[in-house]
Amino acid sequence: MDPTQEKVGLGQYLKNTLKQGLQVFKNPLKLLPTVVIGIVWLVIGILSSLWQPFPWPMQIASFLSYAEGGLFGGVFGAVGGIVGKVVMAVFINSAILPLFEKKPPFVGVAGGLKGMFTSMSKDAASGIAPLLSGLGLALLFYTFMNINQCWQNSMVGLVSLVMLLQAMGNKSSFIIGFIFSAARTLTKGKVPTFLSVTRFLTGMTIGFTMAVGLSLVGLHWCFWLAWGFLFLSLVLGLLMKVLKQQQPAVATAPPPYPGVPPTQGMPPTPGVPPTYMTPPPYGAPPTPGAPSGQVPPPFSPPPYQPQR
Repeated sequence: MDPTQEKVGLGQYLKNTLKQGLQVFKNPLKLLPTVVIGIVWLVIGILSSLWQPFPWPMQIASFLSYAEGGLFGGVFGAVGGIVGKVVMAVFINSAILPLFEKKPPFVGVAGGLKGMFTSMSKDAASGIAPLLSGLGLALLFYTFMNINQCWQNSMVGLVSLVMLLQAMGNKSSFIIGFIFSAARTLTKGKVPTFLSVTRFLTGMTIGFTMAVGLSLVGLHWCFWLAWGFLFLSLVLGLLMKVLKQQQPAVATAPPPYPGVPPTQGMPPTPGVPPTYMTPPPYGAPPTPGAPSGQVPPPFSPPPYQPQR
């Protein structure tokens, strides 16, 4: 079912998703990609702690696999690394498992790219606030999953932006369903439009791209830039709300009088059929029996005759 139409809360949606995810255990072959990447993480993690300095080939392997994610930053960094490894595992499974069913991977990326540009071409002024909020949130998530913002662990950012593009091109994706169910729970039934969600995800895609670029050049600015973009999105969102409330209401014109043609551009009154009968000249009584739509002859008094 389309998650944009499925009226369930966040708890029920996560419960349904977990129930569907457990179906993978019925086919152990589908667990093979997760097991392989887990072994790679374990081997590279042990070697990185024993082999210093880490040679370039191993650093590249660490970059591609996100093996050192969660090994720095204490408890907070470890929790972020676990979340990042879950993201990597989901991405690897979504890229490999369709091949078992003879289906192409990365379906929806092209549609997501098209949706990014289409969403911003419609009412761009109102789309800036969700765009900036998504951008700031992506920078925070990236900082959480890559606590030291080093380039060796930046693969999680690349993977995240690809998954966001897939989500924008597929309305039945987990990310789209998660956003709609969370909004329905937090607002007690109200949900955003799909266009607003696409703008938000577009901002997140730009944010992850920016975060990876900053890590590659060695700039650790993601955390502070995130709060700046979130503050701007809040200010712009409140400003757009105030401007919409201050827009004057459009005055409705009174209904036309019977027998008078309606003014050009005036909306007709519901339930009252407009009449187009031409009125008689001012001061002249209507001629009995005159057909509708014809002008009666003008009233002329009899000629004056003097009395003798």
